[in-house]
Amino acid sequence: MLFRRARSRAAVDKETEDYLFALNQARSEYEVAQSCFSEAVEPEIIDEAIYLMQAARKKYSYFLKKVRESSTQFM
Repeated sequence: MLFRRARSRAAVDKETEDYLFALNQARSEYEVAQSCFSEAVEPEIIDEAIYLMQAARKKYSYFLKKVRESSTQFM
């Protein structure tokens, strides 16, 4: 059985705030990649934009999961 160390509410709030900041950054990265994709003409640039969009989407999903986990710790 695994036991989690009890953390203070302030530590959890700070952690959630950090995850929210990272989540917003990932969303911004996705929007930039999407803009690059819509303006790209050369196949190499299109491929790079797709790669960046996928990476940003995965990063967003990860941080969204972390936000949900950290915000439900005291509920």
